[in-house]
Amino acid sequence: MEPFGAVCVGYVKKNSPNHRMLKQLAAVTKEEDEAFFDLQLPMAGAIDWNETESLHIVKRVWAQRLWEMSDMTGLDLDPVIFPSKPGKAWKRKDVRQWLLRNSYPTMNYRLTNERLKMHPFPWDKYFGKANAGGVGLVFLSDIDIGVQFRATRDLRPHLDLLTKEGIHFTILEKSEKTLEMRQAMKLGLDESIDHELILISQDAGRGTEDKLPNFWHGNPKKYRLTNFSKTSIESFFAAYNENRLPTYWASSEEGRRNKKRKAGNLAAWNFDESVYEANKHLSIFVAFFNDDPKHGCQECKHGREVWEQVTKEVQATKVLRSAVWVASLDQSAHEHGEDLVAGKLAQPVIVFYPPGNAEKRKKRRRVLHQVSESFTKDSILKGIRDLVEVEDEEEEEL
Repeated sequence: MEPFGAVCVGYVKKNSPNHRMLKQLAAVTKEEDEAFFDLQLPMAGAIDWNETESLHIVKRVWAQRLWEMSDMTGLDLDPVIFPSKPGKAWKRKDVRQWLLRNSYPTMNYRLTNERLKMHPFPWDKYFGKANAGGVGLVFLSDIDIGVQFRATRDLRPHLDLLTKEGIHFTILEKSEKTLEMRQAMKLGLDESIDHELILISQDAGRGTEDKLPNFWHGNPKKYRLTNFSKTSIESFFAAYNENRLPTYWASSEEGRRNKKRKAGNLAAWNFDESVYEANKHLSIFVAFFNDDPKHGCQECKHGREVWEQVTKEVQATKVLRSAVWVASLDQSAHEHGEDLVAGKLAQPVIVFYPPGNAEKRKKRRRVLHQVSESFTKDSILKGIRDLVEVEDEEEEEL
């Protein structure tokens, strides 16, 4: 059952249609059915045990004594039974959908094996195609039994409802062995936070025909809770149910969030505020880079040098300094919500945010394609001066 938290048991007659169908499902390959393969569900057959055939999902029952001491019912005490009629063969498509929907424990605890080694995290089960709903990632610095139990107990009032919505909860330890995984996700990287919940809607990350994946800079339906007090948890889920939670844009630099950053060096946690809530009289120019060489932006290194020259020139010129703010963002490290910029860049891209309030800036923002293509100091500065002049003329007309 570990590390998946559930097992499917079929009580069947030997070589019956239901028995043969379950054997086929258990042997499915990734090429045949990627979603079901990613479910990583152990399946067992109890042959000729019962007179009537039935299909059960048995989930991990853990820390029962602790639940009793808390005067609370334990999780997943009863098996989930496939709705069927006696003597009637089960339809494979119905069984498959039922298993995909129900084969997750209410909370997937992280437990050791008989050698006291931690099982690998079941990544595909939670982030593969099997899970179409979402994930509640509970990051813990300490995965002692009591710590896992208390985190689950605190979230308990909200687990059942979100599980019915397809959000599946799992604990993930902040350890050296999970560091590479956490870095890839850009999540759970602040070691100063002992308890952390990241709530993710998977549907928002699938991409659609009219929204190319290359314009994807992080799941906009991702939310973060770092305070596990009763009041904070209640407030968090109340805001979630009312669609009032702000997006949590992840960053590989989350652990260095409190360190001083160079002026104009934007991050996932301050992009929206710095750009849209800035002085409404300023023209804002943000250059987007993919600084990590693995992301394939061959011109980004040189572009950084050019942008540094532009920044110095703007700061040294009184007229520009009073009317313009230039900034930059490394997409390799920071998620953001600017969908005008491709996720994979061959060269840096500059976006212009005109003066005005947040609504006006969002409506009128645009990519400076011509300037971005040349990306030289002189062409960028000329583009900035021309746009500032146009904005000044428009303001005079008003």
